[in-house]
Amino acid sequence: MKKLIVFDLDGTLAESKSAIDDEMAARLCDLLGVLRVAVISGGDWPQFEKQVLSHLPHDERLKQLSILPTCGTKFFQYDGAWKKLYSEDFNDGGRAKVTGSLPKAHAAPGRKPGRGWGGVAVEWAWGTAAGRRAGGAPGGWGGRSQPGGGGTVRGVGPAVGTVNRSP
Repeated sequence: MKKLIVFDLDGTLAESKSAIDDEMAARLCDLLGVLRVAVISGGDWPQFEKQVLSHLPHDERLKQLSILPTCGTKFFQYDGAWKKLYSEDFNDGGRAKVTGSLPKAHAAPGRKPGRGWGGVAVEWAWGTAAGRRAGGAPGGWGGRSQPGGGGTVRGVGPAVGTVNRSP
């Protein structure tokens, strides 16, 4: 029997940037009663609070839920309260290096900007080889709400929901 199911948030559990509906909240609660669940998304912690956690009962089942904001660079678990177990954040030097390089990379000859959702930084990260290595699809997002979405979670096998395609 499976012990963990991992879902992408936007385009899988909920419409992009929208809250989970009542039916999804009920199904997620039922699932948390029998096994562990993790939810990952490109959004940060406040997005999870608004889109998911505010729609679930605050009871012991939350101990079965792991939240992975910002593409898994942060990890939260519940033990009476939500606790951040790790956060892989840029330091000031790393942030300055990346943001200083983005305009040059974005203007590179032959580069065709894809469909963007969050400005140059988000579009650039998901539309480049670095973004694809992190799980993004070439030129944009995979996922059920986009044409050609679907695939597998690396090292896990066929996806239960729909996730970004492997390159």
